[in-house]
Amino acid sequence: MYALEERHIDHALCSNTCRYLLELKGRLDADAFREKVNAHPDLRWLASLSPVKSWAFAIPVWKVTHGVQAIPVLVHQTDELMPSAILNRKLSPHTPPFVTFDILERSDGNSALIMSWHHLHMDGYGVVLLLKQLAGLSTDERLHVMTDNGDAPLPLRLLANATRAKFFVDRISRKPLSALPIPKNAKPTGQKMRVIKFTEEESLRIDENGPRLGAQFGRSALFLAAITRCVAAFIRNKGGAIHDFWIPVPKDQRKKGAAGPLLGNHLSFLFYRVRKQHLTSLSACVKSVNDQMVEQLRSNMSRDYDILMRFLRRTPLPLYYYWIKGPQGGSLASFLFTVAADHPADFTTFDGQPIRDAWSFPSNIFPPGLTFAFMRFGRHLHVMAMYVEDVINDIEMDALEAQLRYELLEGTEYPSHA
Repeated sequence: MYALEERHIDHALCSNTCRYLLELKGRLDADAFREKVNAHPDLRWLASLSPVKSWAFAIPVWKVTHGVQAIPVLVHQTDELMPSAILNRKLSPHTPPFVTFDILERSDGNSALIMSWHHLHMDGYGVVLLLKQLAGLSTDERLHVMTDNGDAPLPLRLLANATRAKFFVDRISRKPLSALPIPKNAKPTGQKMRVIKFTEEESLRIDENGPRLGAQFGRSALFLAAITRCVAAFIRNKGGAIHDFWIPVPKDQRKKGAAGPLLGNHLSFLFYRVRKQHLTSLSACVKSVNDQMVEQLRSNMSRDYDILMRFLRRTPLPLYYYWIKGPQGGSLASFLFTVAADHPADFTTFDGQPIRDAWSFPSNIFPPGLTFAFMRFGRHLHVMAMYVEDVINDIEMDALEAQLRYELLEGTEYPSHA
């Protein structure tokens, strides 16, 4: 993860900043919240950390390198879901602030709370645990670093696992692969977002379509299949060549139901190659994704890939990035995709205000500059799309959204792109 930050630090785009938004019924007391945040011992500790190397080939470790500084809590009067200034705020892992909060005061008397953080410090699940702690709903887990000793040498017997993962990734990421039509020398300075809501009835229809089309483990195979077909239609309409798609998908390495740790990015990946011949049919695409998921879970490939990354921690950053950058050269994937953790059913209030809705916005690394996240709030499915206009414009996003809605709800191919 540290290598990814070094690779993208030269972009003005806020590639590695994530956000979690809580839409509240009623007005959050900004002064009381600011006082609570800046009195929270774990948040104050987090605000003083930076990744530090003791020598050139050492593994970066979190150390207190800054004095305690006030954690920003800014207040805005707006009815926008998320103002552009917040969406495009860039956080660094080296200089504070590492975490920021924004309170949006709505004209109808309601409010929203947005937490922004650098992806090196936490993943989305850790942030939800922290927000629950701030809300007074979870007091038994303190913010802490990974409990294992990441600097300890790995047993040489695990080298076989790492080698297996490396050969697997090399094999399924061979060119030619589909790529987004990014203009040469594009250096975007901002990004946009698109949120797609589904009603309770629509979400139930989508849940029923997944198993009918062959998705065996939840909804993610249908989500990935549908969005891959949508991106393929977009590339085709732009005059681009369609090949296989290469999509790494994050996988939380915590044990199911784990209450921590909060600090650190505990993600490995599953890797999917959606072949060109499967893109013509939604059901064939779902089956392809599902079969790859079953095989990788059975063989524990995400564990082996995590071991590979741990072996490479001492590798110089340019070489490390060369190993992980993927088949597109400067791009990590054909596009980026994740299924965020569903908002917890027991996280219903924040400082006395009922939570009306919640959204998890992932980082949007450029290139490729197009990221989709799926999550559930209650019985409602949400899709968050993060994009830069150098890659796709608003009108093109309208067309992509129309196709995605149709294919998820109808469980069949969009008429214009069958």
